[in-house]
Amino acid sequence: MFSLSLTSLCTALLLVSSVSGVAIERRQTPTPADAAAGAETLRGPGGGGFPGVPGGPIGGSPPKCDISAAQTIPNLPAPLTQPTTRPSFIALGVGTQNYTCSDAGAYVAAGAVASLFDVGCLYKNKALFSRIPDLAMAAWTAAPRSITAESMMKALSSLSPPAVLGQHFFNTNPITGTGTAPVWDFRSQKAYRNNPNAFVVATKVSGAPAPNTARDVDWLQLADIQGGLADEIYRTDTRDGRPPASCTPGSAPIQDKYVALYWMYGGTVKV
Repeated sequence: MFSLSLTSLCTALLLVSSVSGVAIERRQTPTPADAAAGAETLRGPGGGGFPGVPGGPIGGSPPKCDISAAQTIPNLPAPLTQPTTRPSFIALGVGTQNYTCSDAGAYVAAGAVASLFDVGCLYKNKALFSRIPDLAMAAWTAAPRSITAESMMKALSSLSPPAVLGQHFFNTNPITGTGTAPVWDFRSQKAYRNNPNAFVVATKVSGAPAPNTARDVDWLQLADIQGGLADEIYRTDTRDGRPPASCTPGSAPIQDKYVALYWMYGGTVKV
């Protein structure tokens, strides 16, 4: 049953990213080390593992595809505004939205952790591209608890070229020194490991409810405050990620599975 479930999940994810898998770090308080640590756990037996992960013998760079037509994001709701810089990356994020329970009995956002997969090469295939979030969410939801990031990566370790772009997590806001800010970090991957600017820390510009607001986390527009990966970042086409309406004070933190598309524009990092 385990091998069948793992195969089914891998197959579904291959449909949406052609050569990718899922790596989820289930941590309540993500740190800057999450990107490197997440990559390290994926190396597999004997230092092998997923192509592109530091230390792996295969290595390589993500596929290079023309995404210039993605200058306009489809179905972008107000008050989000269209990007003003060139498209750089389109990523599928697969991970968890994390929450803690407040003394008032309500869940409070405590960041998110996700792995990012390159779906830019599928952008021109409109029929498939539009299905990516649903396909990925169905596979991720159906995955039994026994399927871990390590088992997923071992199952997909022979695939090449790599489609993993990097990791998404939260860190202390580097400008204010307080609170947290979202980070997208590609530096764990071979193609970008020598580029110290291959990350971006962002701040929220605006947000809009997802079409299914009761289930899916909001769509977001963000702007960079540090790093060279992108100038503008958008989170769209979210699936799931919202916590239950209430909780019992003192209950344990939760991680709610989600997927989303992340669109990155501008920046100084070259593909």
